[in-house]
Order: sequence, then structure tokens, then C-alpha cells
Amino acid sequence: MPSSTSSSSRRLPPARWGIVLGGAIAVWALFVGLMELELAHRGVQPTMPDSERLWIRQRALASRLGERAVVLVGASKILLDTDLGLLRERSGLEPVQLAVDGGSFAPVLRGLAADPSFRGAVVIDYVDDDLARPGGAGDQRAQHFEDAYAAAAKDSLPGFSAVEAWLTDQWRRRLRSYADGAKPVTALGRRVLERQAPQYLVMLDDRSHLADYSRIDTSLATLNILRRHGLRVPGSARLPDDEARIRGMIGRVGPRLAALPTFERETQALAAEVAALRARGARVYFLLLPRSGLVRDIEERLYPRRQFWDRFASRIGAPAVHFEDVPGMRELACPDGIHLDYRQRDRFTAALVGALGLERR
Repeated sequence: MPSSTSSSSRRLPPARWGIVLGGAIAVWALFVGLMELELAHRGVQPTMPDSERLWIRQRALASRLGERAVVLVGASKILLDTDLGLLRERSGLEPVQLAVDGGSFAPVLRGLAADPSFRGAVVIDYVDDDLARPGGAGDQRAQHFEDAYAAAAKDSLPGFSAVEAWLTDQWRRRLRSYADGAKPVTALGRRVLERQAPQYLVMLDDRSHLADYSRIDTSLATLNILRRHGLRVPGSARLPDDEARIRGMIGRVGPRLAALPTFERETQALAAEVAALRARGARVYFLLLPRSGLVRDIEERLYPRRQFWDRFASRIGAPAVHFEDVPGMRELACPDGIHLDYRQRDRFTAALVGALGLERR
């Protein structure tokens, strides 16, 4: 009878781990390949979500470029509306996109004014609300990016986590399975199996965005913008069926004249920052970008041009251009009331260069 310990001398047959690992990689590659083909068929493009890291890299570039930089500051409007390639071609300057989706222009402009190494041009996507009601979510979001840049500037060498994040970005930005910050499993479930609404927004490497509004119901986007302006639009409302009723609601909106003291105080503080920039040779331009339809109506009710924009333009100490005064801009229709479709970017950018006098010398 064999002893109870005799089996301990037996060895398991050697596993062919190379074959196992190779098979696993082949299955994974097949899955990814099929996913990429199906997502491409559905029109999904590889794109990274915006991030603090991307913004910091662009902010550092703005300082390095010196007088060759033309920096775009503001929120989603200037992110979507401007063609940086055409701006570069027409102006001879190097565009840097520092707009923050959902952010305010004021914290970023303050950061540029406080940076003695920045001497380029600044084009600011002006919004009345940023000065009339400072300190809100837009200010906080933009200030967060500014603070992150200041912290990163103190580190002379990138840490391991920063290098790892950069390598991850390089990998994911090339795969549709990771588009818009999704994971492959999420993309499989929502974009392949559930046929989620098509991708309409793509971010480019320079942080500018392309919006294809033919892919979504723009009326719903318009209603959401009206709600953000404080209009109590019922959730059941639809356009164009309820347009007359909504116009009636807008007609009862009064101007925010109580905000004028705050608006004037913020304008005065901003004028000091503009003066500091111009004193060291930087150029500063303010631009009120195109609006359309119901969104334009409610903004004109909340912030009448004579009390707000005209007052700002006369006191800021820098060129200030309203889209209504520029032929190439005032004809542009925003599909959702506030942003341009990517097919309109070239017309807007050409008009911007001409209106601000940024033509190549």
C-alpha cells in the first residue's frame, strides 16, 4: 500500500502559460476589434472627455508662447464656436483654448493678469451673468482649474501618477470604446446593445469641441437652457407646440436691475486686470457671442443691452464687440439658442478675426 505521503512527490503537468496568455490576449483583441468596428459603423468617434490635466497643459502653453499666443477664455460657447485651425491661418498667431465648459471667464482672466510671463492676446467669451452674479458654480469651476495649474506649476518634475495618466490618455484617445470617458463594458451596453442616442459632441486634441446638432433634438436643449436662466418651463413642454406659451412667460420676465451695483463693481475690478495685461503688451478683446430664438429673447429681457453690455463696453478699457454689430455673426443661427453647429465654425471664426482686427500682418 502506498504511504499517505507518496502523492506529495507527484508534480502537476507543466502548464503552457504562454499559450494561455496568448489566447487571452487574442480573445481580448478580437472583442476590442469587433467593438471598434461596430462603434465606427454607428458613427462614434474616439474622443477624450475634457479634464484638468488637458487644461493645465494648454495653460502652460499660453505662457510659453509669449506674444505669439491668442488665448480663448470663457465657457462652452467659445469651445464650440471657434475653429482654431482657421484662427491660426488667418491671424498668424498660435491659438490656445482655455475656455471651461460651464465656467466663468473671470477667474481665468485674473490668472492671466497675475502671470507676468503671459504677453499674448486674449479673446473673452463675455457673459453678463458672470459679472452680475459672481461666485456661482461657473466661478468655482474655472477657479478650480486655475488653482490646479498653480499647484502643478510648483512641481518641477511630473510624478509617476501624472506620467501614468498621460500614457493612459494616449491609449484611450485612440479607441472608440473609451469615447467620452466611457468604459468598453459601458459602450457595449449603451451604444451597441441599447442603441443609446448618437454621439453629437467630440473634443479635439486642442480642447475645442465639434457639435453636430443634426444628431439630437435641439428643442429639448433649448428648454433646458431656458430653465437654467430661471424660466419655470414645465417638464412636459415641447417645441414648437408650446412656443407661444413660452414666449408669453419670457415676456413677463423683468431685468435684473438689482444686480447692477454688483455688475459695476465686478466691471471695475476687471478693468484693473485688463489694464495690467495691456501695460505689459498683452491685447485683450471682449466678445458677446451669437444667441438665437427664445434664448436670445430671455437674455435680452434679463440683461438689456443698454443697462449692461453698453455700460460694460464703455468702462472696461479694451475693445468690446457685440455679435449684433458684426454682419458675419448676426446672421448665424444657434441650433439650441446658444451654441453653433460645427458646420458654422468657419464663418464665425472668419468674422471674429475681422471684427477684432486679428488679421495676419
